[in-house]
Amino acid sequence: MEFKSESGGHRKTLSKVAEAAMCLANSRGGTVVIGVEDAVIGPGALSGTTIDIHEVRRYIFDSLTPGLTVTVAEHHHRSTRLLLVGVPIGATVHAVAGKVARRIGRSCLPLAPDQVAALHDERAGRDPSEGRSGRSVAEVDPSALALALQHLRQLTDERVRWADLSAPELCKAMGLATDDGELLIAGEQLFCTGSTDAAVYQHRASIGSPVDSSERLAKPLVTAFSRTLEHVAARNGWDPLLLRSGQQLRLQWYPDDVVREALANAFVHRRLDLPDPVHVEHFGDSLSITSIGALVSGVTVDNILTAASRPRNRLLARAFRSLGLIEELGTGVGRMYRSMLRLGKPPPSYQASADSVRVSLAGGSAVIAFARFVASMDEPLRDDVEALLVLRRLCEVNSTSPADMAPLFQRSVDQAASSLRRISEGPSPLIEPLHASTSASRLRYRLSSATSAGLASAVVHRRHTRREIAEKVVAYVSEHGRITNADVRSLFNVGTPRASAILRDLVQRDALVRTSDSSRGPAVEYGPGLLFEALVHRFEL
Repeated sequence: MEFKSESGGHRKTLSKVAEAAMCLANSRGGTVVIGVEDAVIGPGALSGTTIDIHEVRRYIFDSLTPGLTVTVAEHHHRSTRLLLVGVPIGATVHAVAGKVARRIGRSCLPLAPDQVAALHDERAGRDPSEGRSGRSVAEVDPSALALALQHLRQLTDERVRWADLSAPELCKAMGLATDDGELLIAGEQLFCTGSTDAAVYQHRASIGSPVDSSERLAKPLVTAFSRTLEHVAARNGWDPLLLRSGQQLRLQWYPDDVVREALANAFVHRRLDLPDPVHVEHFGDSLSITSIGALVSGVTVDNILTAASRPRNRLLARAFRSLGLIEELGTGVGRMYRSMLRLGKPPPSYQASADSVRVSLAGGSAVIAFARFVASMDEPLRDDVEALLVLRRLCEVNSTSPADMAPLFQRSVDQAASSLRRISEGPSPLIEPLHASTSASRLRYRLSSATSAGLASAVVHRRHTRREIAEKVVAYVSEHGRITNADVRSLFNVGTPRASAILRDLVQRDALVRTSDSSRGPAVEYGPGLLFEALVHRFEL
């Protein structure tokens, strides 16, 4: 969404709106709101507009090359007239006055000529890895072929039969060569040597430490991929986890499947027309993998978990899958989330710019108590990314809501409400609602008693017993002479409804009594009740 206000007359305003529409169309579409000050917070931002609806639609169509048809609707908010300009995803690349820009994150960034060409290919549905490479299957590197055949022998489906094929036969079976024996670009990238590096690996103990291991890994991709994984594995730490059943698990700081998927994604999504290699930076507490090329249209860092997979280089991605280097296409990000969350760690973190994408993984030891509890869960829940996200969130805070979880789930608030309700149901629910509500989207949830006990030390905050609550409140009132809802929220890290319930319970038990004239709101104060002194003596305060 973009906000534009009238400034310098209608024509100047419309010029800014057209540029904003171009940026959104070259990304994933959106809405331009005319009549709102972008840098002002609150009702004062509503400046309104007098521009005609038809004038907006016509100006945008005439300004963009090629022309773009948008929807324009009038909307009144607080008696202020606004215009909502609906911008679709462009079927091609759009420009304004010969300049092309694209919405990246919250910014509208200009694109270099090579980026414009790549976006044209993407919008036209062209696969850069399907082009002819000009190289013959006779140029397949023998060591790369041997490694590919080794991968195929480890498979358990019909692909294992490919392990006995020659280089020309394998490339033909995988769709990587033409009938006359010329390799397509995907085949050349996978199996042929080249003058440019495929990846650069560096290891340091910490970000500020000197590099203690570094290697530039040349193509073919199949050998560079395996060699990079070997580097990470050689310096990967792990923790033992002994389950109650007696089984011992090995918890890697960077799980193999996560590293493999992140590295494969970097190789199959990168820009093949640029020489820049994939960069792998390995530290004790983090590992990051950076590839050249923006995220494909429709995918952002805010929807990468839920957006449909769209590999930039589709043939190359299929080849990686055919060799068993990655699992089924379209499931990788969810698998990475699942494996990291099972360790009690944050999910992969993505950063995207106009020309690169970086994924970062948290290193160091797993949260053992969290990993032990997850290992004891039924398999459907153990595989449920949303359930794992909720558990990790509620280890950090006392309660959560659909609005809190929606950005973590990368879904709408209503969808998040449905997911939370699902996770709170069943014979052994992981979470429970704090109180009844007429609106599912406004419900707050906390860990169920059994879940809280099972997670043990993984719960950074801890639900207090009734005695612990009373003792803390009595001690506070003894020192300060009074207590308010805000004081209780601060003492126990809870919300207003829970703080009110605590105070109400203590009033009903005659430990406290309302001492202020106010009966509602933040000004309500409570002091010692009839049984307050008895509790002071009981707690030896």
